[in-house]
Amino acid sequence: MDITRPLHSQDIQSFLLWMPNWIGDVVLTLPVIQSLRRAYPVARIFAVARHPSDELLLGHPAIDTVLTMPSGSENRFWQRVGFARNLKKYNFDVGVVFPNSFGSAFLLSLTGAKCRLGYNTEARDILLTHPVATTAHLKKAQYRVEYYFKILSSLKLDTPDRNFVPLIPQEGDATVREVLLDMGLSEQEEFITLHPATSKTERSWHVERFGILCQKLIKEDDKRVVLLGTEKESELLNRIRNFGPPESIRIIPPVNLRVLSGLLKRSHLFIGNDSGMMHLAAMAGIPVLGIFGPGSPESTGPYMAPEKQEMVTRNFSCSPCRQKFFKECKPSPHYKPYCLEDITVKDVHEGVHRLLKRL
Repeated sequence: MDITRPLHSQDIQSFLLWMPNWIGDVVLTLPVIQSLRRAYPVARIFAVARHPSDELLLGHPAIDTVLTMPSGSENRFWQRVGFARNLKKYNFDVGVVFPNSFGSAFLLSLTGAKCRLGYNTEARDILLTHPVATTAHLKKAQYRVEYYFKILSSLKLDTPDRNFVPLIPQEGDATVREVLLDMGLSEQEEFITLHPATSKTERSWHVERFGILCQKLIKEDDKRVVLLGTEKESELLNRIRNFGPPESIRIIPPVNLRVLSGLLKRSHLFIGNDSGMMHLAAMAGIPVLGIFGPGSPESTGPYMAPEKQEMVTRNFSCSPCRQKFFKECKPSPHYKPYCLEDITVKDVHEGVHRLLKRL
């Protein structure tokens, strides 16, 4: 590779993609990666990802190899350095760093990728051969898919893909039918998926309000509800399940993200916070109702047709904020930001009805 020549004019045989940390951000890179694959159909595309995002990428047809970052007690500085240096053996032509941190660009530089693309945040110009100028305002205001796409501007790609390609099941994956039967549901039963959690509790709508919403969906709309969450969130899920009869509220058992994506495809509708699961539902192609407080649908809303989404938000002028709770705003009596506190069950239930009428 010759870094003095335009990158798009060179013969590129391999890419290393340093993926974002969060599932939702990983999903929003996929239309960009699919565009990269279309432009370079025979190049080898490797992706470095954290768990559990690696589960999602392992089944993605645009990616050849997934390299999982060290986790748990192995996720210390020198372990990460050793992991990155070990990637030199692949002799990558181009490395792309999607996260904005200095550390991620530093680790990418240790892989020996000849050309390195990323934003010039945190004085990273010294680590990148093709730094892209940006500002904090641009990241805050620009829609995330477009923001990620701009990182690859030196490759002269056309546009991000408009649709997500289907994932490929891997050996050992449970079938959707098996998971439904495990939940006591048949393949023909219609259900709404509800995800009440987020990475930070301050970003999530009230558990009790999710419970009351379930009651309304069951009693007034004759819907069956399926709750989605991790094993660590089982207490939260059971609190919501207690708001309704057991036969009308079920909980999805632990499955990997590939299987979960297939299960979401069978769902009639997704309701949830601004979270990675909201983006996974959009990737699965089902209608999405998202509850936005500190975030903004303008920058991190689901990547899908407008008619298939309904975003419930108070549109506070301070959103999206830096989410340094509660240094920039006062908490409500229930220790929530008021941009979430002020969203009522009626607001969300009416949003569900608006979305259902469009289906």
